[in-house]
Amino acid sequence: MDSVAIEPLAVDGYDEVYRLEVGGVVAFVALHAVLAGRSFGGIRIRKYASEADALDDALALSRAMSRKVVLAGLRGGGGKSVILEPESGVDRAACVRALGLFIEELGGRYCCGPDMGFTRADNDALRSATQYVACEGMSAATAQGVLTAMRHVAGPLERVAIQGLGAVGQPLAEILSDSSVDVVACDVRPVAEFESVPLTDIYDVECDVFSPCAGGGVLNATTIPRLRCRVVCGGANNPMATDADVIRLHERGIQYVPDIISNAGATVVGASTALKEPHLIESRLAAIGPLAEEVCRKATEADLPSHEIALQIADERLRDLRAENI
Repeated sequence: MDSVAIEPLAVDGYDEVYRLEVGGVVAFVALHAVLAGRSFGGIRIRKYASEADALDDALALSRAMSRKVVLAGLRGGGGKSVILEPESGVDRAACVRALGLFIEELGGRYCCGPDMGFTRADNDALRSATQYVACEGMSAATAQGVLTAMRHVAGPLERVAIQGLGAVGQPLAEILSDSSVDVVACDVRPVAEFESVPLTDIYDVECDVFSPCAGGGVLNATTIPRLRCRVVCGGANNPMATDADVIRLHERGIQYVPDIISNAGATVVGASTALKEPHLIESRLAAIGPLAEEVCRKATEADLPSHEIALQIADERLRDLRAENI
């Protein structure tokens, strides 16, 4: 394939993993589970300390996508791509197009879409190379899913602290504010629309819900003790820095809506559209709230972290689907 060097990698538990050289940079494509002939997941572009770190990110994100997809009631699995951010002078559009050509050659086994670090120009380049790309404008659906999960688990809301006013955090903040909920926010850009605090102070805000809607790994041994909320529910992927932080949050008595449930809105819209099931989008988005409530209730009854309960349910569904050989 022109301008793409392909190296398949054997990784236990993953259906397909590839190391690619696309337009002069390295990328990884990890398809954790191709079920019913499909896997779904975005493309991330960011700086990584090493290729090993980039591969680890692709593997972890694709496994999380499989769980997210099956929890949302979709017949498919999860995938993810990461591109090591091109250096200055490298034709970034050519890199993205080359990855798109590879995805096209997969013949629909992987349906991709924009993720963290993706620009409008990147999106245009991707769409010029492959038909297997999600529909646009899905961030509002993610915000909708976060909101319904938040309300089902936290109940009546008076104050919500939102970390990050990007594609998900901004519409979420607007909906909450329009519903007479006090919003406190932080963002890398100045915030004029809502009460704002410095980036480092958002963890100290007294609120009903802390909603991480920016990067992952923000809840850790330093930030978790500072939280002054009843519930954590947001749009960010992998908000816990380590597995130990899931336990830390549980021990503080703060209910956590697992991100593989709360931020599934875009996955629902993109996958439902690809599967030619747009008529099921509304009901699948509405189901996010009751599922979040069920998982948190079971976690409370078992005195276990809600994240652990969600993984148990998701992995059982994945085993059943694999056993069906779909």
